[in-house]
Amino acid sequence: MKILKFKKVSKNKYKLFLDNDESITLYEEIIIKNNLLISKTLDKDVLDDLINQNNEFYAYDLAINYISIRVRSIKELRDYLLKKGISINEVEKTIKRLIKENYLNDRKFTELFVNDQFKLTNKGPLKIKKELLAHGIDLDVINEQIERIDKLSVEKKISKLLERYIKTKRESSGNLKLKVVTYFCNLGYEKDMILDKLSNYEIKSDEIKLKRDYERLYNKYKDKYQGNNLFYFISQKLYSKGYTSSDIANVIRINNN
Repeated sequence: MKILKFKKVSKNKYKLFLDNDESITLYEEIIIKNNLLISKTLDKDVLDDLINQNNEFYAYDLAINYISIRVRSIKELRDYLLKKGISINEVEKTIKRLIKENYLNDRKFTELFVNDQFKLTNKGPLKIKKELLAHGIDLDVINEQIERIDKLSVEKKISKLLERYIKTKRESSGNLKLKVVTYFCNLGYEKDMILDKLSNYEIKSDEIKLKRDYERLYNKYKDKYQGNNLFYFISQKLYSKGYTSSDIANVIRINNN
């Protein structure tokens, strides 16, 4: 087979027209590497080899473009290439090459990921660890980097986030404490550390909301219950909403003097 002509089809790809009415699209690098501008005669073995070289270059080019956006884990790159239709053999060959060239390094990825996620987001160590596991990082590598996070830095971060969170919420004290613990556990902080920092705050129920809830219950049940039975019933209802016994007793006292 002879190459009759070349036609540029994209930035670095050319279509080669052959004398058997067939055509093949190759990367410019493959054309130059194999001296196709000079030697224009191909047999089937050479053609098959060109196709293999082209497929290899395509997988590598895809990978380089993908990891140039940001650092990737090995699993992340593997999933991406497979999704793009690259064969598993070509994927693994590409990954080995990138590891050898030091473009792909799970330990370095983990170090950067932990640093960025802890400093630039609200996430705590446990959530960062969970996300790294989803990236396919070895547990020993994850633990090594997570343990480098200074405990004092974690405590300071919780305190800062806690103060901001409490200011935005108007809840009964019981409900607020429960929400705080749930919220910060979901962010990836240890429960004991959350409770320790929470103990530094005097969380009071929202007095306006408590008064409103009391009045609503009083008006709803005043004809059904009388005297102490009414106040006992209202107390139980308010307590179930997360208000403390002392706050409930105080609002009942204020509204019945």
